[in-house]
Amino acid sequence: MEEHRSTAAPTLVSFLICDQVIDDKLSNKKSAIGIFNTILVPKVPAMIHQMAILASVTEIAGRVELEIRLMRDTDNAVLFSGKGHVEAPNPLAIVDLLFAMQGVKIPAAGQYAFEILSGAELLGRRRFQVWVRPPGPPPDAPPTPA
Repeated sequence: MEEHRSTAAPTLVSFLICDQVIDDKLSNKKSAIGIFNTILVPKVPAMIHQMAILASVTEIAGRVELEIRLMRDTDNAVLFSGKGHVEAPNPLAIVDLLFAMQGVKIPAAGQYAFEILSGAELLGRRRFQVWVRPPGPPPDAPPTPA
């Protein structure tokens, strides 16, 4: 009798963009620090020195190749992508994916998105905005003494 494996794509159950993820090796708990939806930059093009993605996936049958990519929404340009394989002990297990990124180049202000794919199937998309900060002190900054 032949073994039939499910070809259904995994299910993405969470998808966060943040400054950093702390992975406690003793408890296996993850902490997303500085979750955000908007990045203020002094000018564009800009470089985001540090950011992280924390995503959780389930319903993984065997070994699955996943891809993460950064997209510009205005024209669906792929700014970068990376692929890797993920395995789960069983299909009901939840696998946490941690992506720590440094030096992410942002060409212009606007809307961007991280996507996670399995093969050609989009599992999920997480949008964020990049805005250019107007010159001068932030609006909630205390007045500077004269």
